[in-house]
Amino acid sequence: MPTTPITADALNRTTLARQQLLTRSGDDVPAVVGRVGGLQAQHADMPYIALWARRSGQTIGGLEEALTDGEVVKATVMRSTLHVVPSADWPLLDAVSAEQRLAAWRASARRAGVDLVGLNAAVRAFCAEPRTLDEVEAFAAEQYPGVDAVAAIPGGVSRAWWRLASAGGGLVHVPPSGLWGSHVAARYQDGARWLADRVPHPLPETAPDEARARAVEKYLRAFGPASARDVARGVGIRGVGALKRALALLELRAYAAPDGRELVDLADADVVPGDVPAPVRLLPRWDQLLVALDERSRIVDPEHARLVYRRNADVLPTLWVDGRVAGTWTLDVDARRATVHLEPFTGDAWAHHRAEVEAEAASLLDLAAVDAPEREVTWAAEAARESGRARR
Repeated sequence: MPTTPITADALNRTTLARQQLLTRSGDDVPAVVGRVGGLQAQHADMPYIALWARRSGQTIGGLEEALTDGEVVKATVMRSTLHVVPSADWPLLDAVSAEQRLAAWRASARRAGVDLVGLNAAVRAFCAEPRTLDEVEAFAAEQYPGVDAVAAIPGGVSRAWWRLASAGGGLVHVPPSGLWGSHVAARYQDGARWLADRVPHPLPETAPDEARARAVEKYLRAFGPASARDVARGVGIRGVGALKRALALLELRAYAAPDGRELVDLADADVVPGDVPAPVRLLPRWDQLLVALDERSRIVDPEHARLVYRRNADVLPTLWVDGRVAGTWTLDVDARRATVHLEPFTGDAWAHHRAEVEAEAASLLDLAAVDAPEREVTWAAEAARESGRARR
């Protein structure tokens, strides 16, 4: 495959364009969520901020309505991690993720004498109506009386029966799980039932290589150009052979990154010039863009990575200036005041961006704290001498 050089700036702007971070999209919620490869959803409120950063006119109610109506769904898919994805994409992404989880838990299930596929089928039937995690675990244990699932898993693991029962996929979160500010225990339902009006019946069966190829295609449309390691990490594909077979089913073009890595992209996908302006953006904790790439120098300078990716595996909310991660932020809300606190990595370079940054932070307060009697934007001490405090 012939290889075309690509500059670091063009790689950055192309990725931001596909993530709808150069211009907010005016398309509907499912279209935007699908185009950007899903919204990471370990923290319940974070998908709302991720979508606000990418979609014009986005409100809390807009995503809540899409979740409640089943246009999008919260489920464990890529990398066996919670995401909000379009319901139309869920069967495919669920199947690819389940294949990986079944492989990961097969040895433990064998030691326990558990049929992973059979147990999962029984659990899906049990979840014809919404069930809590405790209810699912109790049901799974009843199918294998006397079996110690924890003992069968090397090193032990929390929620052992849940991990075995859910390995085959098929379950989704149902509201109020996923709604803004909701902290109720998650309830799970058979996705084919919850999304009965949104997905075909029966759910389509796709050959594993084809399913992986379609998942890789969706990834590249959201994050490409990307290396094989990027793709494997972002989609959650284990095994070099499986990834090679998936890539072989796609029509691709190759690029040479400035550091010499080979990147691949869909043959019909455009590259954005590196001099296209990139507006200020605030992205949430665990934003998909921050975790779906193996090599992240296109978006964050190596010397700043430790300030975003913490030792406890947390990924902090990020502030973006000129297309790169340039700081972090926090949102504090109490009965009287809502505050966005900005912490740039350096202070001196912020004078000519201050107004744009504060306007974006104020817009975030309009989304996340519209009822707060007082709202303000503050800066960390190292930037205070330049920016002061902006009140609304």
